[in-house]
Amino acid sequence: MSMRRVTFPALLLAGPVLVLGGCSGADEVARDEPAASAPAATSPADDGGFAPSDYDYTLTTACFCAYGGVPVRVSVRADSVVGAVFARGGGRGGAVRGEDAPAALALSIEDLLTRAEEARAQGAHEVRVRWPEGAEAPTEVSIDRDERMVDEELGWTISDVDVLG
Repeated sequence: MSMRRVTFPALLLAGPVLVLGGCSGADEVARDEPAASAPAATSPADDGGFAPSDYDYTLTTACFCAYGGVPVRVSVRADSVVGAVFARGGGRGGAVRGEDAPAALALSIEDLLTRAEEARAQGAHEVRVRWPEGAEAPTEVSIDRDERMVDEELGWTISDVDVLG
């Protein structure tokens, strides 16, 4: 029997997968928005998105890609990403704490919300934005474009948001 090597496109780096848990508490309201079957729920994103223009936050992806699960500290100034560095080392890609992360991981919170809105407009099977009640930022964004496909989901967790000024 011969073994065949399969190469996955670099697109996997641009589209990390997030495995979402079923946790929810009284202090959190899930904004689950299946694009094909229900109108979008009202959330802070519906009122113009994430408002701060200068902030730092931690972005973590879960995927079968080189840097899945490795947190990246992202710095945004004047609504533009000015830096993205690995917050710890490890992962399949051999991330080194403090080194620059690939451009595919240099995303602002607004970039993530825009991706969710674009996916919804393109008829994605399911788009989720988890935005805790009263919080300034979402905690999760996930996109499942096709119900019948496996491992094409895109997802990100957002934590440790530090708004500057």
